[in-house]
Amino acid sequence: MASDVAGWARRLVDERSRRVVFVAHCLLNQNVRYLGGASSRGMVREVIEPFERDGVGIYQMPCPEQAAWGGVMKRFIVRFYGSAGTVSYRIASLLFPLFRLYTAVRFRRLARRVVRDIADYIRSGVEVVAIVGVGDSPSCGVEHTLDMRRALPVVASFHASDVDRATFNERAVRACIVEGQGIFIAELRSSLRRRRLEVRFLEHMP
Repeated sequence: MASDVAGWARRLVDERSRRVVFVAHCLLNQNVRYLGGASSRGMVREVIEPFERDGVGIYQMPCPEQAAWGGVMKRFIVRFYGSAGTVSYRIASLLFPLFRLYTAVRFRRLARRVVRDIADYIRSGVEVVAIVGVGDSPSCGVEHTLDMRRALPVVASFHASDVDRATFNERAVRACIVEGQGIFIAELRSSLRRRRLEVRFLEHMP
C-alpha cells in the first residue's frame, strides 16, 4: 500500500520553511567564474545572505558553461584568447553558429533537469521564491547578457603579456553587455512554459 505522503507530512511537522530559491552556480562558488571575473573568494554574500536570514533554502543550479565549455576553466573558450590572425580563430569565427547550436542543446538538457526539480518542489508544497541569474553572463543573464559574437574578436585580440584584469573586464565584458537573456535562462523559461509553471526571475549584476 502506498504511503500517505501528505498525511505523514502533517504528522511530522518540523522546522523547514518550505521556501527555496534557485541560484546560478557561481553565486555560491566563484571558482567557476570566467578568468578575471570572480568578485569574491567564495560565494557572493550580498546575494545569498538575505535569503539565509529569511530561512529560504538555496538550490545551486549546475554551471552550464562548466558542463558544456570544457570544465571549470572553460577550456573551449580560453583557447581562443589571443588567437587573432591564426587558423584557429578563423575556424572559430566560421563555426560560431554551430557552437551556438551545440551550446543551446547542452544547456536545454540541464535546464530540463533543473525544471524537473522545480516541479518536484512545487508538488511537494515548497514555494520556489525565485530563480537568480547573473547579469554579465552569456548563459545566466536575466535582463542583460554578454554578446558573444561581439566579445570573441576582443578576447582574440588580447596578448597574455600585456592584458590585465581591469582591461579584460572593461573591453571584453562590460563593453559587450547587451539587453536580453542568456542562453541557459532562455532554456529555463522555455521549459517552465512547457510545464505551465511560473517562477519569478531576479538578476544579480556584478
